Amino acid sequence: MRPPRALWVPFELGRPFGTPNDPEFQTKVLKALLGTLEPENGPVLADFDEDAPPSPADTGDDQEAWACPIELQAPPPQTKGDDDALEQALLREIGQLRPWYELSVEQRGRTTVGVSPLDIEGNARYIAAFLGDEWPDSPSEDMSATVALKHAFEDMRAWYFEAVAAQPGRVTGTSTQIIDWFWHETTAGAVLKKLDEVCRESDDEVMQAFGGFLLLPRYVTGSVGDGSDGRRNAEYGDNPAIAAE
Repeated sequence: MRPPRALWVPFELGRPFGTPNDPEFQTKVLKALLGTLEPENGPVLADFDEDAPPSPADTGDDQEAWACPIELQAPPPQTKGDDDALEQALLREIGQLRPWYELSVEQRGRTTVGVSPLDIEGNARYIAAFLGDEWPDSPSEDMSATVALKHAFEDMRAWYFEAVAAQPGRVTGTSTQIIDWFWHETTAGAVLKKLDEVCRESDDEVMQAFGGFLLLPRYVTGSVGDGSDGRRNAEYGDNPAIAAE
């Protein structure tokens, strides 16, 4: 087996070469990828540290403004000892979005939510519990507490994305708009950002890995690192790598 050569990119999942229909930028990405073949010895793991330009869908003159279907309350201030207030704000936000999630399930006839054994409120409480000094036990004997946390995070994020996709009207938010809304305008995003801090400051190597690779997407943070600082995402919001052989 030959040593791997790969280019890490900061683009959203499903767009390994960046903005669609932008041959100039995509060629730049391709050349950077081919550049990993030049060194005689490997492995070669390179970073592409340039964000993709906005797509016409995001910036076109005829693009109607997109917004969440309901006006959510702003996340509470992030101060020490406010974990209970943050949890209650998260539960209120879920209550506001529940009708839209249920409408989404009715319209589509399916949901991707359900990897966690907990319901959405249970997932919210479980995630929020990790912000305190006493971490909770796993809700299932079949998985560790960290795996349960990962599943709770996946379900909550999917629940929010499905809820906001059920908005009325003809305008559908682009993937970039929805990701920005989730991470920057919701209490759920604020809770997960605080969870990322907990993971990075933890002495538990599994929690460090969860925060470093599976929680905050590099697409959101805009930071390039070695993956150990909680800024690289190999699954959500980023394409983990484009491999060259």
